[in-house]
Order: sequence, then structure tokens, then C-alpha cells
Amino acid sequence: MSTRKLRRSGVAFLAVGAVAALGACSGGDASGGDGEDVTLTFAWWGDASRAERYEKAIDLYEEKNPHVTVQSSYASFADYWTSRNTEAASGSLPDVFQMDVTYLSQYGSSGQIAPLDEFTQDGTIDISTFPETVMPAAKVDGKIVGIPTSTGGIATFFNTGLLGDLGVDVPTGDLTWDEYDAVLSQVGKAGADADPQVSGSVQYTQIWTVFEIWLAQQGKALFTADGALGFTEADLATWWERATPLFEDGGFIDPKRAEQLNGADPLGSGITASELSFYNFLVRFSEGSAAGDFAMTLPPADDASNRGLYLKPSLELSMSASSEHPQEAAKFIDFIANDPAVSKEFGLSRGAPISQPALDALEPEGLDKEILDYWTQLSEVAGDTPPPPPEGAGAVEVEFTRIAQDIGFGSTSLDDGVKEFFSIAPGMLG
Repeated sequence: MSTRKLRRSGVAFLAVGAVAALGACSGGDASGGDGEDVTLTFAWWGDASRAERYEKAIDLYEEKNPHVTVQSSYASFADYWTSRNTEAASGSLPDVFQMDVTYLSQYGSSGQIAPLDEFTQDGTIDISTFPETVMPAAKVDGKIVGIPTSTGGIATFFNTGLLGDLGVDVPTGDLTWDEYDAVLSQVGKAGADADPQVSGSVQYTQIWTVFEIWLAQQGKALFTADGALGFTEADLATWWERATPLFEDGGFIDPKRAEQLNGADPLGSGITASELSFYNFLVRFSEGSAAGDFAMTLPPADDASNRGLYLKPSLELSMSASSEHPQEAAKFIDFIANDPAVSKEFGLSRGAPISQPALDALEPEGLDKEILDYWTQLSEVAGDTPPPPPEGAGAVEVEFTRIAQDIGFGSTSLDDGVKEFFSIAPGMLG
């Protein structure tokens, strides 16, 4: 966990425990009226690049609101939720914290985060320009408990230069799943003797969001309206079975080899030539050690009129139900979501801003323009965003990925993996 130095007080916000302890009381003057000194705690997940952008945004907010001090902290995604779960158990969540839609039901249905409808209705948090198609993903039990700041979605990435070096044509237009797999296999065969060896892609069958897209194309969903699994053992077997021939011919990178990259992106490292991933990762891939040029196309679909795509809130902001400064917390959420200056600081690193003023503030060039162009293409075919998944969905996703990886490593069979998932996952859902 990294923490932020407090400029105004001249001391450091020293420990994770301090974040938890201050989450409920929020520090400073507890009255929280306009003009009185207020301290807000704010937490998010991300890397140093995101931290730098948030620091600049907080500076802007404190300049405009000199009575407010924002104490902030961040961590990796996994460590972040470990800390939030600990704080939730003790009723000491930060005043404002970054939320993922996967965890919205868990925190929203238990009353740990505050409904924000009063603030959206009186305009303290302006959502008037937010697309209505996205807002179902911000609600639990009909109440708004998360404010989206941006939207994301899946793209198919191709390293165009690497494909050219291998003598593989860069795909254009729509691809079916079988056609996409054929491209990956072609790369695996062409790259088998390259130095370094090049494979088609990482194992996309382990990616929960990609599985969700495929399910939607079959007329199904990850979860039913009452919070049960929305697919069968046969569906999962059909999906995971796609990996078998791709591991055999280099269409998928050997997971043991991927492990040796020590966290580096195979695509950005030039070890694979394609990947199904979130479109705003274009910057990350382009800044990889291989410094490749990438094309983005819509994910595969066997029927172009049924793509199963939607705009997913890539980040949301929630407020602790125990915050002693809800009005100030709401104003801060509005600032991060809507302010044009904040939007300029972040660019498209969080995905495309959901707020129209924030989107209009951007003057994208280079990679940012490529991202925004793809977002526009995705928006034109996207359907309604589904509501937040049921409590326990995050744990189900972890098991899905783990078992899929076990199949890839060869430590379990396809049939045993499917049975294991269905023996574990239903009991995790609240």
C-alpha cells in the first residue's frame, strides 16, 4: 500500500492502519459544514501512474476547496480489496473509495456504502449527461451506490508489426471465434522458430469478461436475475474446450513460459501477437519492452448482429455509510467524475469519461485518439449494461480463473475442472 504525504499539515499519512482508523471519523473537524476544516479519506487501486494523476486531481480540488484536506492511499487490486474488507468489518471504510462493479452488491446490500440518490437529485453529483444504458450497473436494490467515472470494454489487439515479421496478415473486419482461433494458430506455427518464440495469445478462456461476452452471444449471462449461475456445465465445457487445440499448436502461450515474464505483459513484450483485453490497455501494451504498434478490432462474434458487448463502468466511486462528511464527500465524487481539468489529467487511462463535460475536455492525439476511436465504435454496437453481479461474484471469478489456469498447466482435466467449478461456485453466491 502506498500513501500520500499531506502537504498542508506537513506530516505523512504513515500507515494502512491509519487509513482504517480515520475512515469512520474522517479526521479534522467532525461538524463538516461549508467553510469549516474537513479531512476526507480517499482510497483507490492502481499503479504509480494512476497515483500521480490522482495526486494532481486532489491538488486541484484542494485549491478550489481550501477548507478540505484529502488523505489518500492506493494499492494493487488484490491488496486493495483485502484492506477494504478489513475496514468494512470494523465500520471504518474511507469516506470515498474506488469501486468495482463486481463488488458493488457486496458493499451495497450490506449497508456499508451510502445511497447517493439525494446527491444526484439535488445536483451535488451531476449525472445528467451520463448514458442511461450504463446506470443499471451503479445501482443496488434500486438505489445509486456507485458513481461511474469512465467506461471500458473489450477489444481484440493485434501487434501489426510482429504479425508482418511473421508473415501473418493483420485481420480486418469481423472475425468469428473459429476464425480468430485460426489466426492464433497461424501465429503459433509461424513464431515457433522465432527468437524469441512468439505465440498467438494468452489463454483467453481464463478471462471472465471474455466468457461473459461469449455467453451473451449464446443468449445467456453469467448470473440469473435471482443471483444464481446463468450457465450450465455444458456451456463451460464448450468454452474451456476451445483452449485444447490452441495450447497444442502455440495459439496460446505455454503458461509456464508466461510465468517467467515476472508480471510483464506477453503482448507488450512481443511474446504474443494478439490479446482480448480492455481497450484502454493500448497505452500499457504500447509502452511494453517490445514497443509494438497495435490495431484494435471488435471481439469475435459468430453473428455480427449479436456481439454481446456493453460499456462496463471501468471505475466507480462510492461513499462510506459511516462518513461524517457526506456533503463534502459527494462534492469530491462529483469533482473527480465531472471536472474537465481532472479529465485532462487522466486522459483515457481510466477508459472514456462517462461525463460529457469530461469527455468534451479531451483533445486526444496519438494513442488516446486510437482509444477514443475504438470506444466510439464499441458504443455504436453496445447493449444495456447489466446490473451489478450478486454478492460473491468476485470470489467466483477468482475460482473460474484458477481452474482455467490449472487446465492450461495440465494439472487438472477439462471434465474435472468443470465439475470442480460447479461444486464450488454456487455456494459462494450470496
